[in-house]
Amino acid sequence: MGLKSRMRYGNSTNKLLPAVLVLSLVLSFSVSGCGKKGPQGTGEAPVAVELAKAELGSIVREASATGTVVSREEVKVAASMVGRLTKVYVQVGDRVRAGDVIAELDNEDIKARLDQARAGLEQARAALEQLEASRAQLEANLRQAEAKANNDRANWERVKALYEAGAASKQQLEQAQMAMEVSQAQVDAARASLEGLEAQRASVSSQVASAEAGVRQAEVTLSNTYIKAPVDGVVTARFLNPGEIAQGPIVQLATDKDIEVNFQVTEQDIRFLKEGVEVRIAVPALGREFKGRISTFSPAADQRTRSYTVKAKFTSTPEGVHPGMTAVIYYPTERVDNVVVVPKNAVVKRGARDIVFTVEEGRAVGRPVVVGISDSEKVEIKEGLAQGTPIVVKGQDFLSEGQSVEVVKGE
Repeated sequence: MGLKSRMRYGNSTNKLLPAVLVLSLVLSFSVSGCGKKGPQGTGEAPVAVELAKAELGSIVREASATGTVVSREEVKVAASMVGRLTKVYVQVGDRVRAGDVIAELDNEDIKARLDQARAGLEQARAALEQLEASRAQLEANLRQAEAKANNDRANWERVKALYEAGAASKQQLEQAQMAMEVSQAQVDAARASLEGLEAQRASVSSQVASAEAGVRQAEVTLSNTYIKAPVDGVVTARFLNPGEIAQGPIVQLATDKDIEVNFQVTEQDIRFLKEGVEVRIAVPALGREFKGRISTFSPAADQRTRSYTVKAKFTSTPEGVHPGMTAVIYYPTERVDNVVVVPKNAVVKRGARDIVFTVEEGRAVGRPVVVGISDSEKVEIKEGLAQGTPIVVKGQDFLSEGQSVEVVKGE
C-alpha cells in the first residue's frame, strides 16, 4: 500500500472512533436505567413513608423549671447542757434514725460521779439489808418474850387463886408475880429494840432513796452528754466540730416525712398556677419521675428576679428522694381544645417555613402550616391543614417537594 493510501485509511479510522464511543455510552445508560423507576418512569427511587390523619384534639402546653427538694420540717439539734464536744459522728448528707447518737460531750467527770453514786447506793442497800435481817431477829425475840410473858401471867393468876384458897404460900405467889414482871419487862425491852431498829431502818431507807435519786440524776446527766437525733432525717448542716463548746445547735436535720420542691416561675406563667394543679416532678439523680401538686406559691414576685416562688408537694412518698436533690418540674400553662393536632415530628422545617407533607398521586406535597402550642407529643395546627387530611408521620425527614413516595402503612 502506498503512502497516500495509508494516509486515507488512517483518517477514516479517526473519524469512526467518536461515533463508536457515543454508541457505547448510549448502550451503557440504557442498561443501567432498567432498574426501579418512579411513578412517571423517571428512574427515581421512592421513599418509604407512613401516613396518619390529622385529628381534632386538645393540647396543654407544659413549661419546666428546675428546683430543689426540701423538707417541710427542719430540726436544729442542740445539746441539753453546756459542755465541750469530743465527737461528732455525722456529716452533711448522712441519714439518721430517731435515737441515733450524733455527737458526744466530754463526760469523764460525770462518769466518775455516777460510779461514786452507785457505790454509795450499794452501801446504803447493804446496810438496809442488814437492818432487815436484824429486824426479823428482833421480831422473833419479841414474839418469844410475849409468849413467855403470857405464860408467866397465866401462872401468876393460877398461883394467886391457890393462895386465896389457902393452897399456895405467899412465897410462891411472890415468885410467880416476880416471874410475870420480869417477862413483861423483857417484852418491853424487845419492843423498844424493835422500835429503835425501825427508826434506824427508816433513816437508812431514806439514804437508799436519796442514793437512788443521785444515781438517776447522774445517769440522766451522762445521757445528756450523748446528743441524739429526735427524728428520722438527713443531716443538712453541721455547725460545730469536736473541741468546741456546745452552745446552740450542733447539726440540722431535714425530715423525709413531708418533702416538697421549691422552684421559681416567671410572671407570665404564675397566672396558670394555683393550689392543687397537677405537675410532673423529674429527679435526674434517680432517673425517675413522680406526680405532684402545687401546694403554695408566693403572692408577690421577688423584686430582684421578678419571679415567683412556688412549692410542689409529692402526691405520695417518693422512695429514694432526699432533701437537697435537684428536681425538674413540668407544669401546665396554656390549653386549647377542639383544634387540629398532628404528631410533633410530622412538622419539618424547610427554610423558615413549617411544612407538613401529604401524598398526592404517589408524590410528596409539602403544605406550609402555622403551628400553635405543643405538648411532649402533639402540636396544634392553626392554619394550613384540615381535620382528616392524611399526613406523613414517618419518612418525612427524607422528603422533598414532588419526591416519589411509597406508602408502607396508612391510607
